[in-house]
Amino acid sequence: MIVGMQGKYPYCAQGRGGFKNAFTVCKVASLNHLDFATMKTLLALFFALSLATAPAAELNWLTELSQAQAQAKAQKKSVLLYFHGSDWCPACKEMEAQVFKTPQFLAYANQALVLVSVDFPQNTNSQSIALQKANQALKAKFNVGENFPTLVLLDDTGSTVFQETGYGGGGPAEVLPKLQRHANALSPVAETHGFQNLSVADFAKMAADKQNVILDVRTAKEFQAGHLVGALNLDVTSPDFAKKAAALVKSRTYLVHCASGVRSERACTQMTQLDFPHLYNLPGGYKAWVAAGEPVEK
Repeated sequence: MIVGMQGKYPYCAQGRGGFKNAFTVCKVASLNHLDFATMKTLLALFFALSLATAPAAELNWLTELSQAQAQAKAQKKSVLLYFHGSDWCPACKEMEAQVFKTPQFLAYANQALVLVSVDFPQNTNSQSIALQKANQALKAKFNVGENFPTLVLLDDTGSTVFQETGYGGGGPAEVLPKLQRHANALSPVAETHGFQNLSVADFAKMAADKQNVILDVRTAKEFQAGHLVGALNLDVTSPDFAKKAAALVKSRTYLVHCASGVRSERACTQMTQLDFPHLYNLPGGYKAWVAAGEPVEK
């Protein structure tokens, strides 16, 4: 790649080893023609190129499920299996470019996931026979068939908590909320953009403290059908949610939930923007609370 100007001005050539020392790479027809402004411009160019060519952080993809499960158990994370065809599947390549290579996914994966690549390439020369057999076994176990890409999320017990096939675009904003609702943000305390996700057990412990406010952000109709004991209802889908939320005492601790975790995350995000410092979200929502046998009232 040639960078710079031709003629009497310097140009830079990038070889396989990246950019070398400026004095060995830049070829100058006549140094007498270089004034201070030109040198300043060149230095800025070298600095920008060094940043652009710096290696980006990468995801760590394992290929053995047993290894991933052991790591997930030790780190209290979830396992995400990615079934794909690396050298032939267009939708897989789109998901990788638009989701997996984004800073948002990288940050969340490092926090909450152990990743497993289950690849079915047309060219299998790079895979051992043992790996090919293991991948076929996983495909059969999770009934993936020939449908790629497919994401399968396992909790720390190895149970499937989420499975979805295909990718229609939308980037991390489309994929992450689905994973966050089911991943082991339900188990350890996981901090996310100014608020924390809690398991049902930890949420219940904090709810027992009457100084904390249980904030139900479902609709009034859902609230009337059943809600956590002592909860306050504030519908996040209401146009005046932000106004009403801003009127709450910001120094209090708020335990936020909805039906399954999507709306409560939205509410926590909005309240974070309103400078509420103590926010806790229940990713599984009211459904997870009831399924755990925790008390409710009408």
